[in-house]
Amino acid sequence: MLGAPGAGKGTQGSRLASRAGIAHISTGDLFRDAVKIESPAGQRAEAYLKTGQLVPDQVVLQLVEEYLADLEGSDICLDGFPRTYQQAVALDKVLSRFGLSIAVVLHLYVEDNIALERLVDRGRADDTIQTARYRMDVYHATTEPLIKYYNEIGLLSQIDGSGDPDDVESRVWDVVKMALN
Repeated sequence: MLGAPGAGKGTQGSRLASRAGIAHISTGDLFRDAVKIESPAGQRAEAYLKTGQLVPDQVVLQLVEEYLADLEGSDICLDGFPRTYQQAVALDKVLSRFGLSIAVVLHLYVEDNIALERLVDRGRADDTIQTARYRMDVYHATTEPLIKYYNEIGLLSQIDGSGDPDDVESRVWDVVKMALN
């Protein structure tokens, strides 16, 4: 699941996972959990998280791979990862080691002003307006090319992420049902 910070990836990823009975992997949650348990990757990620910077690919991939190993080949919903073309290529290699592949890439899109408002309203310590704007700029520079890539290989589905979360969930579910049948 791709989308700008504040597009609703966490909300919709969680809802999709619950509805489909699959695991939900939010890299943000993985980072925060790894920091809490003081794992080596978590300690490496913590400095980036405190400043709102993106965690380096190597650390992200290490955390995702550790999580996938625990799932033993189950279906998953990745939320907010990959963020870049390079991460997508690395993810494909990791998934293939577990006998997994990508069935569909959901792009939740919302206007920047809506996403920024959502980020500030959710009240997490790392969601100041300055950090939110920085993350939005990084998203436009690094993730938008990934959206083009997934569209070109036929995996991308665009979903309007604005409006009532229940309506967005319905749109997400309609796309996922079609992709999995």
